[in-house]
Amino acid sequence: MTIASLTAMPLRLATDYAEMSLFVVRAETTDGVVGWGESCDSFGISYPTVLSRFVDDVWGPVATGLSFDAALHALAEKRRAVGRTLGFGYSAAQSMSAVDIAIRDAQARSAGQSLAPLGSRASERLRVYAGNSHFLESREVDGHLELLQPLLERGVSMVKMRIGADWRTAMRVLTDLRAELPDIDLMVDGSELFSVAEALEMAQRLADLRISWFEEPVSAARLPAIARIAAASPVPIAYGEHLFSVEHMLDTMDAAAISVVQPDASICGGFAGAQLMAQTAQGRGARVVMHTHGSPITFAANALVAAATPGVDLIEYPFHLSPMLDRVAPAAGFGIPSIVDGFVAVPTQPGLGIDVDADVIEAGHRAFLDA
Repeated sequence: MTIASLTAMPLRLATDYAEMSLFVVRAETTDGVVGWGESCDSFGISYPTVLSRFVDDVWGPVATGLSFDAALHALAEKRRAVGRTLGFGYSAAQSMSAVDIAIRDAQARSAGQSLAPLGSRASERLRVYAGNSHFLESREVDGHLELLQPLLERGVSMVKMRIGADWRTAMRVLTDLRAELPDIDLMVDGSELFSVAEALEMAQRLADLRISWFEEPVSAARLPAIARIAAASPVPIAYGEHLFSVEHMLDTMDAAAISVVQPDASICGGFAGAQLMAQTAQGRGARVVMHTHGSPITFAANALVAAATPGVDLIEYPFHLSPMLDRVAPAAGFGIPSIVDGFVAVPTQPGLGIDVDADVIEAGHRAFLDA
């Protein structure tokens, strides 16, 4: 059995937050087995047609026509070969991640096995933390509590909030939120928006509010700046969604001493890349939590990485995606009603363990092309 085709599919799908563009890859074998993969750049994919060209011109030609293992080896070799010209990060890594996941999904499906075999799993369910894409300063505390209530009712006890450019207003709202949720673990995402001076002032205030981590206060590319913040911050500093390989993560940990690492299989090279990043970060003493912000394909891939990696038992849950998760993979059990006592079940069926609704994917692809 060989890979007959790798099809790049930019999508446009509606969520409770906004209409999102996404990018998935469909792998089909000569025996008709289909696997799915996805890329992410923090919030779906901003420029999916760029990733399509990577799949069509770079990754697809070296993997099509090969067996599963040979294709994965060829992709790794190609990534090394084109690093000097196309780079190792961003669109190159994101697009290859989708191809890697799609091939591994098809391979495991054809073998009748989960990507995280049941007998070797560290866990069968994962604790979720609610990821809120609405900036803190966008509404008063009552508005945020209304958004969070369905998650809190399902036992979710960890919440990540975003701080935007008006960070002083955001801090006031966060202070009110802490008063309303005294027993909830709160984290903060800086979305790479701030200067070192701003981040350090914010970190002091976040410590007073018992914030569990401060995510991406400055650009992930600014290692000296991250190092200054991490050295002085009383709050752990987190990075991951802009780390594109284990080597990139090690450079960041060595140079900047981050203490929370957030791998994402749809960003850092695929399933094996994310698991290696998680294991290596743990070996360096970091806390590891899975990042995710895409369709059920990404969520399933990252849930399975966590399930296969002892010590990784927490995954991001961007709750505004819940209706889209249910539309794309209705039987996967990833919607808010599937959360029990703050946990979500890890898929157990072959491959990624989910059945993607191909009609929904095709409709999303047409919507993108028509836009």
